[in-house]
Amino acid sequence: MKKYDAASIRNVCFISHGGVGKTTLLEAACFTAKATAKMGKVAAGSSSFDTRADEKERKMTISTHLGFCEWNNAKINVLDTPGFLDYLGEARASLKVTETAVILVDAVDGIQVGTELVSRYVDEVQIARVFFVNSMDKETADFHRVLGVIRENYGSSAAALTIPIGSGAGFKGVVDLVAKEAFEYVKEGDGAPKKIDIPSDMKEIVDTLRLSLMESVAETDEELMNQYFENGELSDEDLRNGLAKGVLAGSVFPVLAGSGLYNMGVDQLLTKIVNLCPPASTRTEIEAIENDEEKTAACGADTPAAAFVFKTISEEHLGELNLVRVFGGKIATGNELLNAGRGSVERIGNMYFLRGKERTDTSEVCAGDIAGLLKLKDTHTNDSLVDKSVKYKIAPIIFPEPLVSIAITAKVKGDEDKIAVGINKLGEEDKCFTYKYHADIRQSILSAMGDIQLEIILDNLKNRFKVEVERKAPKISYRETVTRQVKYVEYTHKKQSGGAGQFAKVFIDLEPLPRGGGYEFVDKIVGGVIDQPLRPSVDKGVRSKLDEGILAGFPIVDVKVLLVDGKTHPVDSKDVAFQIAGREVFKKAFEMASPILLEPVVDLKVSVPSEYTGDIMGDLSSRRGKIGGMERVGKLENITAKVPESEVQSYSSTLRSLTQGRGFYSKSFSHYEQLPAEQTKKVIEAHQAASAG
Repeated sequence: MKKYDAASIRNVCFISHGGVGKTTLLEAACFTAKATAKMGKVAAGSSSFDTRADEKERKMTISTHLGFCEWNNAKINVLDTPGFLDYLGEARASLKVTETAVILVDAVDGIQVGTELVSRYVDEVQIARVFFVNSMDKETADFHRVLGVIRENYGSSAAALTIPIGSGAGFKGVVDLVAKEAFEYVKEGDGAPKKIDIPSDMKEIVDTLRLSLMESVAETDEELMNQYFENGELSDEDLRNGLAKGVLAGSVFPVLAGSGLYNMGVDQLLTKIVNLCPPASTRTEIEAIENDEEKTAACGADTPAAAFVFKTISEEHLGELNLVRVFGGKIATGNELLNAGRGSVERIGNMYFLRGKERTDTSEVCAGDIAGLLKLKDTHTNDSLVDKSVKYKIAPIIFPEPLVSIAITAKVKGDEDKIAVGINKLGEEDKCFTYKYHADIRQSILSAMGDIQLEIILDNLKNRFKVEVERKAPKISYRETVTRQVKYVEYTHKKQSGGAGQFAKVFIDLEPLPRGGGYEFVDKIVGGVIDQPLRPSVDKGVRSKLDEGILAGFPIVDVKVLLVDGKTHPVDSKDVAFQIAGREVFKKAFEMASPILLEPVVDLKVSVPSEYTGDIMGDLSSRRGKIGGMERVGKLENITAKVPESEVQSYSSTLRSLTQGRGFYSKSFSHYEQLPAEQTKKVIEAHQAASAG
């Protein structure tokens, strides 16, 4: 394989809703470019990219895959991302290391919810975008309707570059509007077209859309606009140059047509990627962090080595493979690079250019290229490998927060370590889930983006790591506190059993603290009714009840204990006696001080198309939510609300149902507030029943 510099490298990311054909299009691209000897099929389980057992079983991409091909003296790196909504974090990671997003749109269904969501990620990173209207072979495919939908969403910036000849069973080729040339393909052929005359019944639409393309390009440049007004059109050279500048600037979004399944029009996509899309060399700076401060750092071939790990893959019998984008200088076998976040040094060993499972050895990776590094000691997703002279680390990918949680326990006692090992391995590959033991509810909680992702994690634990789990609904992390002050509460602890006895008598005041006040202990004793060394023992006894709770087994917060009086015995008073007395007097005072339960409340931000706002606000109100506000952003309404956490445990499925999958949300902890009496009674009864059991 020949060597390429950053100017000859194109890094693109295939993104869309699930099932639109990203992996199949990548198969077709590699086959057309003669990078592979045959074109694998996702449906048949023969794909070169969806090679994981769970991907073959589910017929869907679950993890980002890297492929590359060579076309017109350029190297094209393609990141094929999952389209299922639970795995949108993979698209966010891939967009960080590419210069172009190729957004697939179904020729029948148009822009679906997943496509809408990942398109917003493209808006955030502000890279070039190209639309590929796929599946023109489908029976009810309608390119011109879908083009209209794209233009409705993205305005005149979206402009057709190729249009289909026929559709459905009659789809046979495409017309290139820039060159005004038509091409015909053999279905499921090698992707090489035969040049034909533009069909006579298409000449009018070709002229109309070519004029529309000129208008889109002219709008991006004042000089081109003047030429367009003066001459009524742009020259072929001005059109090509203006198009390339517009794509680079993000002001023109090319739209192409084809069929990945039948390998038709794919060569046109490859050609447009090489001719119009930004080369890797256009990336001249990156977001970085130095001394905990955000900054931008120069990058490119002439800067010190800097590579970013955007994906870690754990392969059986091989170990961990880290996918990296080299932003600065080059990395070579034998280099010693600093892991800028961890402070450790990594010696670079085996490096590969990847095409699915196929690996091509390389001894160096230049700026702008993407490769896999094998068996690094302690480097994982979001880590930066840099020259020792570099003072920064590359800013990490911000993955979405998990939204759905379950509690899991090992089915077989003693398998807890297996769960930990399996979860740790899976967590290296997928950064969009978390696993943590929560002491206050005594459960291990697995949190992910959705139910399907949870199912896949549990299936992998079973199939790859041979451990099965039981799943339950997570308990809510309630808190206990008091609502009124009680004074001079007394408890006496006596124990006499033949030998040394125990004696402690204490009096305390108990009062509530403001929310967030935590716990406070105050020694108010004047004189020596309790010896000074024994007073902290009372505090220890109180603290022993804070974690285990009194009402319903939840941590106690926002209380102030004042030790006001007591009595000691010259022989039997000792540390353990005053700890017991402290614990019991606190329990007694707590029960007298009108105790209540506090429930966690979350800040919920829901983004939905405006037609669903009424349903969403009504649903949030029914969940005891307090609407904070509503703001229009583009075509979406952002609704903010404070909602009890117990009311949004199953919100993901409800939101999808209410919005036909077009809404999304985020949540974060806000505060604790009093749980209503009816719910408090239920929680206490459940705790008592569980304790009795």
